[in-house]
Amino acid sequence: MHRNREKWDVVVVTWNSARHIAACIDSICRAGGRPIVVDNGSSDDTLEIVRSKSGGTATAIATGQNLGYGKAMNLGFKETTGDFVVLSNPDVVFLGNSIRYMIDYLKKNSRTGIVGIQQMFPDGRWQRSYGDLPGIWSGIKDAVGITTVHNHLRRAAWPQKIDRRPKEVAYVDGAVLTVRRDAFLAADGFDEDFYFYAEECDLCARLRSMGWHIRFLPEEQVIHIRGAHSVERDTSDRYVRYHVDTQYLLARRHLPAWKARLYAKLQAAHYKRLMWTYRCLGKAVAPPNDVHRKIQLFADYLRIWQQCARNPNQSVNHQRLSLGAESPKADQ
Repeated sequence: MHRNREKWDVVVVTWNSARHIAACIDSICRAGGRPIVVDNGSSDDTLEIVRSKSGGTATAIATGQNLGYGKAMNLGFKETTGDFVVLSNPDVVFLGNSIRYMIDYLKKNSRTGIVGIQQMFPDGRWQRSYGDLPGIWSGIKDAVGITTVHNHLRRAAWPQKIDRRPKEVAYVDGAVLTVRRDAFLAADGFDEDFYFYAEECDLCARLRSMGWHIRFLPEEQVIHIRGAHSVERDTSDRYVRYHVDTQYLLARRHLPAWKARLYAKLQAAHYKRLMWTYRCLGKAVAPPNDVHRKIQLFADYLRIWQQCARNPNQSVNHQRLSLGAESPKADQ
């Protein structure tokens, strides 16, 4: 019996990712993948590490500047040849048969356009791997705390692996997803207006509107370091404003104007609830400095979402930030 020599293209976007990219590439190669790394103008040793890995099997594309996550992914996708392509952050380590598992599922399910997989932290803790798109019901769940409670319960139940079957979801987290080439091309890839954050949500929303399925696959896992860069280090007004503006752009693209404005109000209520929760209970669960930082961060989100609700026709801020392409999605 001959060994399966099929190679799967895995596109990885980097920006100052020297701490993580070696482990990521090694795991891709062990799983039978072909790494295609698009570097968004790193100033550290990322490119040197990529070029030295795996006897030159990793393809390196140097953009010379930060093009944004979606645009860099689109560039890398053009170098792929297979019917199925894995898209990954550089702070991901693929385990066991995780890549084959995702691709085999797409092969067997012809109307599925994108699949995502269960992510976990390096110490084995559960990590959110899919979510809701902007909408009235998702906004209400955020505002009253249903989403927060749901995530806490899933985190607590994680050792029992309660997710056992593939299921339809609104979107899968963009740290690791596998796309069907025909579906990705039909959607014209990532919308490059989403410079960083929410690009995978937008892609999933557009594919769903075209009749494609978005599936979450829980049986295999990958490690995602998440939290390595921007969420930990950049809580500036500039960063928060960009994150809110991107989420608001997503809402405006996929909702009627009145629903987008109501969604902004519900997000403001969500952060007001988080802010007061930490004021009342934070000292019992975290050091004072951490509590203060969280309260200030939630207050900033509240203020900017309120601005969006008051000015629903404002232009979305497309200011380009020097954010790491491997930075995680905010996960309050």
